[in-house]
Amino acid sequence: MPSNSLLHFITKIIKFEGFRATNYHFITENELLIQLENKSSRATCPHCHKITDKVHQSHPYRVRDIPLSTWDVFLLVDRRQFKCKKCHKVFSEELSFVKKRRTYTKRLAEKVVKEVLETDVKNTGERNRMTSAEIETILKELEQDLLTEKPKDLKKLGIDEITHLKGGKNYAAVLVDLDKRKPIAPLEKR
Repeated sequence: MPSNSLLHFITKIIKFEGFRATNYHFITENELLIQLENKSSRATCPHCHKITDKVHQSHPYRVRDIPLSTWDVFLLVDRRQFKCKKCHKVFSEELSFVKKRRTYTKRLAEKVVKEVLETDVKNTGERNRMTSAEIETILKELEQDLLTEKPKDLKKLGIDEITHLKGGKNYAAVLVDLDKRKPIAPLEKR
């Protein structure tokens, strides 16, 4: 069992509000698994908005996070299901650092998008040890988020092309806010 000071250090590095590291171990020589626990013993029911502490059951939930040095980092969260004391409905706790039904953290998705804008899908996949399909899923998700969000205070618009493979023929256009260095919208075609 790791020391409390080491777990406190890992918690500070991970930086997820309301969560603490409880253990870690190396899966392989280049994969690190960090177990996280929610500091709160309560959750708010999404149906009636009452706070409950009655845990119905829990399941291990494994997600991929940004790499740490030469290690791929995976987080294992004991994701709890609560049963509301008022409306008696069962619900799963929300994880602030992971979108619903995703196997990677929000910050990993942001990192991948930034790298794709600077290079291409193939090289980004190699650097992050991800498949092209996983990266395409992240980009499509970003597209859905960006379509509902309108750019604010846009002064400089950048238009660039990306391709799945260098020298490939399957191009897509990307609109970028140059001042904020943030993508505005990926487009399927040129």
